[in-house]
Amino acid sequence: MSFFAELKRRNVFRAGIAYVVASWLFLQVIDFALDVIDAPNWIIQVLVLLAAVGLPAILTFAWVFEMTPEGLKRESEIQPEESVTSHTARKLDKLTIVLLVSAILVVVVDRFVPESGPDSEPGTEITASLTPEPAINEESVPKAPSLAVLPFANMSSDPDNEFFSDGISEELLNLLVQVDGLRVPSRTSSFAFKGKSMAIKEIARQLAVEHILEGSVRKSGNHVRITAQLIDVKTDTHLWSNTYDRELENIFAIQDEISREIISELKIALDTTGLISRDESRPTNNMQAYQDYLRGRYLFLQRGVPSLKASAQALQSAVALDPAFVEAWAALSVTAATLSGWDYDNSATTNQIALDAGNHALQLDENSATAMAGLGLLNYNKGNWSESLKLLKRASELSKDSNPTYFYGLILQATGYISEAHQAFLQAEQLDPIYSQVQAYLGSNAMARGDVPSARVYFQRTIDSGNANGVQDMYWLELETGNLDSAIKYLQETSALTQAGLATGYNNVSMAAISAAIKDPSQLKKGIDTAIVEEDVITLNYFGATPEVMHSLKNSLANGELLKLSIDLGNYLWAPGFSSLRQLPEYRQFLTDIGLVDLWKERGWPDFCQPTDKDDFTCK
Repeated sequence: MSFFAELKRRNVFRAGIAYVVASWLFLQVIDFALDVIDAPNWIIQVLVLLAAVGLPAILTFAWVFEMTPEGLKRESEIQPEESVTSHTARKLDKLTIVLLVSAILVVVVDRFVPESGPDSEPGTEITASLTPEPAINEESVPKAPSLAVLPFANMSSDPDNEFFSDGISEELLNLLVQVDGLRVPSRTSSFAFKGKSMAIKEIARQLAVEHILEGSVRKSGNHVRITAQLIDVKTDTHLWSNTYDRELENIFAIQDEISREIISELKIALDTTGLISRDESRPTNNMQAYQDYLRGRYLFLQRGVPSLKASAQALQSAVALDPAFVEAWAALSVTAATLSGWDYDNSATTNQIALDAGNHALQLDENSATAMAGLGLLNYNKGNWSESLKLLKRASELSKDSNPTYFYGLILQATGYISEAHQAFLQAEQLDPIYSQVQAYLGSNAMARGDVPSARVYFQRTIDSGNANGVQDMYWLELETGNLDSAIKYLQETSALTQAGLATGYNNVSMAAISAAIKDPSQLKKGIDTAIVEEDVITLNYFGATPEVMHSLKNSLANGELLKLSIDLGNYLWAPGFSSLRQLPEYRQFLTDIGLVDLWKERGWPDFCQPTDKDDFTCK
């Protein structure tokens, strides 16, 4: 008998195959268990090594021994006519079949069933649909492939690693948005569904996309495991999924691999995409700086003074660790400029940080759209209208993110270019279909155009998304339309949100005084006095206190509060309800004093103001 035939007779091959399949299943179960308890990665590596070492031992054992009815015996002690190897072979065949079926089931589950995580667990229900209809008219959406990147679930045992999982998701989105021929909604819209219990198909409907990328991130020390899966919404099937186990230093290579896999699945030719390798053009080689950058971005998007201050600190740490980290410098500029709008008392300091960081970023990369956006926002804060518009227009042309376009629309609206602002906000909405701030400014733009029904829809969408600005905006709308009971209700909600630190508005005492004046004309004087103290041009205007509105604006200008004036201009002062204010000679002088007339002479006159002669103009 040949050696090969003897190996076969002694079931050496069968024993080896059964051992390999059984070991693979065992390692899959152990790997899952170790992930749950967030065990060190070396444990599974040791087990794989032991399994590999065990294979020669099993093969040797199968050659030397045979299992008989009397127990285990050496092969040399068994007469050929007493051998039961054929019976043992049938048992091994059955065992191997069971193990193979189990292995196939494990592969199928891993391939087609989404990995569960915090974002997929039920619990947080959406109280109202963000939009009663698709945010984008589906007929107007190009037929190019479309993809939304949902926030990856944080599977780490430490909830503080949420910033890392969100950051990786955002980095992938920013990478994919470069791809020519692929439409990718911006971060704000995709992340609006974080923590929400909503079907994938409904998310895709609201974002008007055909594909969803979701996944999870587990970070343990310097080790990262990323699982990603691409879903075809129409067929509700997984087109592709993969798991990446790497060291943190290889994080950019993982981003490249995932992006290229997706492009391949969507049948987009790689040589025509415009995709830039994240690994080859690393933003930084300092992994601690990169993690500080991701943390800073995460905190920035939480808004509020504490989060914005913490964001600035994280980004300052990132640029200290790597002074050549362009993206961190640019993000610091935007963060500091935004913080100025939340923390007026320290705006001089934060404005300087925004200026230095933005200029440094542009020295490193003259085409940094984020840095231009930060400097544009800073110039808006300081009333440098012309420079702000130039920077933000260029940033919106360079970036596929919605924020520069949204900022550009905001400045256009503040400076009176209502029609241009409307187009910019619609473009930002196309990029970010449910970005609540865009919805809020589409509402104020509709108010400026006299389209109250549309404004109501936009403000309600803002409220539905959890943005407190929508509540104050709805208070304004209800005052303007004479729905006083409803206006008081929204005023009370604004006050409650202010007490919770979620909005800027009236305290309870001021709110009570304003509410009483709205309902009772005899309380009007007290209401006006309260609104003067609060510098509330909305309520003063409703009370007919036009001279007091004018005084408040002039006082803000005298005190150098240009940011507050910019916000009032961007939100309210171009609406029809303020038309009587715009007729005042003092208001025309005010527009001259804040530099808008010089801008109009340079750039062209806005929607509601036109020159009457060389030195004068009128506003309707």
